[in-house]
Amino acid sequence: MSSVQDPNEAVGLGNVTFAREELERRRKSPVLVSGDMVRERIEKQQGKGIVHLIDPKLGFNHRAIRLWINYPGSGEEAWEGWNLLGHRHLIDAVIYIVQGHGYSIIDGNRYDWGPGDFMCVPTFAWHRHVNTEDVPVIYIASTSTPYSMSLGVSIHEDERYPEYCVFAQKGEDAQKTLIPGGTEAPTVPGSQSVAAFRGDLSLEGRLYEEQVVYAVDEERRRRLGRVLVKGSDVKFGQTRMGKMAYIVDQRLGFNVRVMSTVLAEIEPGHHSGAHRHLYEEVNYILSGEGYSVIDDRTYHWKAGDALSIPVFAWHQYFNTGKERVRILSHSSRAAMENVGLQVTQQGEEAD
Repeated sequence: MSSVQDPNEAVGLGNVTFAREELERRRKSPVLVSGDMVRERIEKQQGKGIVHLIDPKLGFNHRAIRLWINYPGSGEEAWEGWNLLGHRHLIDAVIYIVQGHGYSIIDGNRYDWGPGDFMCVPTFAWHRHVNTEDVPVIYIASTSTPYSMSLGVSIHEDERYPEYCVFAQKGEDAQKTLIPGGTEAPTVPGSQSVAAFRGDLSLEGRLYEEQVVYAVDEERRRRLGRVLVKGSDVKFGQTRMGKMAYIVDQRLGFNVRVMSTVLAEIEPGHHSGAHRHLYEEVNYILSGEGYSVIDDRTYHWKAGDALSIPVFAWHQYFNTGKERVRILSHSSRAAMENVGLQVTQQGEEAD
């Protein structure tokens, strides 16, 4: 008669073995995504649609962020069906415009954009996009959807699919809030009232009231957060990793809790620094060609390719071409900082 492992013992052993098993999962995860594949896909799609580059559902060992490229078409009907609200979701979202001009309506405000511009869409803000030219729009997007899904709080509402809406079905007031359920609860006072002015509350009472008004304050922070970064305003500075520009970062006034976005540049014949970090990173090669050494493996890349950097893997970039390399990089650094687990270690410095 075979013995059956005690469930409690199995759970406990799983805690012990997870880290070693995770190292193996990272080793087996895909790293390089070919831009040639993307071009083949979009040709089959007749020049329109989304091509997913990096996503856990595609076999990548990622749990926080995803990356894709969108070819929505041309003309004002490129986003057919989004006539009023567009869609909204409980995730961080960053969009980089590769080609085309237009504008987006985000939480009722208009933002005009063109090539090289970035948009950081506030969490749960309705947004829709309009192409104002006959030139097809191309944009690269990254979101924290996998992170929200893993927590069980990924709500995605779209005006084209009202039958799947969770909160928007509950009336116009529910469509205006940037927090789920924001109009269902009794009106709560602002952040400065209960906790600050009622001296009769105990410590526990004050702490609980701060918890109650958190969502109200968060909605205000989301509306005050930065949204648009014009490409003409991007400034690079020198770091030990090389030339970098911080684009979307919670320290720069963006209301992001999971994602961070930077641009990196490498001149011909030069290399970046080498580092590793305890957070996910995805790269999209905007220009140039070269190779990366990622945990002692070499990956050759060119413009249009994407890279998935495994967590805590040493990585470094080399420009072997005749033009400047520019890399768009999204990471889950913000999430790790917010939970106190952000670790970055520097190796060789950029030349």
